[in-house]
Amino acid sequence: MCKIDTFLDYLNLEKHYSAHTIVAYKTDLAEFFSFIEQTYDCTDQSQVNHAMIKDWLLNLRQNNICARSANRKLTTLRTYFHFLVNHDKISKDPTCAINQLKTPKREPIFITQNDMQKVLQEQYLDSFDGHRDRFIIELLYATGMRKAELLNITKEDFDTYKQELHIFGKRRKERIVPLGKEILKLFNIYCHKKEDNFQTGEGKLFVDSKGKALSVSKLDTIVKNRLAGAKAQRLSPHVLRHTFATHLMEEGADIMDIKELLGHASLSATQIYTNNNIERLKNVYKLKHPRGDK
Repeated sequence: MCKIDTFLDYLNLEKHYSAHTIVAYKTDLAEFFSFIEQTYDCTDQSQVNHAMIKDWLLNLRQNNICARSANRKLTTLRTYFHFLVNHDKISKDPTCAINQLKTPKREPIFITQNDMQKVLQEQYLDSFDGHRDRFIIELLYATGMRKAELLNITKEDFDTYKQELHIFGKRRKERIVPLGKEILKLFNIYCHKKEDNFQTGEGKLFVDSKGKALSVSKLDTIVKNRLAGAKAQRLSPHVLRHTFATHLMEEGADIMDIKELLGHASLSATQIYTNNNIERLKNVYKLKHPRGDK
């Protein structure tokens, strides 16, 4: 029998999954095996069948777990049982006959260009925290990076001569994003402020007021506070990622270029911005065209 820890080590060392993802996989597997033990008195992974998995998914839905979250948990099982088949621990993958649950169409939440300009024009305190917070907002909007990517970047990832930022995304996949002169100016100011305030060489670029690596919760709070005046259903680093992509699409950027800048593995993930742009054009047509439905 293959221990789950062996699988998690594989995700970490060979697939380069993030620590957050590995914790989620571990939790999903613990929940699943607890369910089948209680429901079927089954503790042997080789005895798991598709009926057990379907019952687990049904149980998730009955406990108000949304379809998208249930599908993510199903992906965990697919990855795990595929691993077991490849390592000759089981002969057949029980997830093969199971389809993902239908999910509602997802529309990206973003900030309008007018509101984003107001956000960027806001004043910040002339302090370490003030310069850091401004740089964070500007960098997220200028690059569309994920918050985990931002928290992991170092000073060395910036190439000021070439005006580029090397970003290491999911599974340590590297991509290069161009930077404007304003961002590089903010980068230099922040680095000087950091050096003036902290003598220790913290590897991560962004730190808190004590010089420790910035936490996820602190980043979320900074972004939420600085976007407070924007009209959006949710205010988070990921909303700025959606905003970055949506504004590029609105200005006529090619979808393949946006895909590369975002670090998407497949084009389907980027196409949500195409759908959103079509809806915006429909609204423009209705309001501005003589034959539009005003």
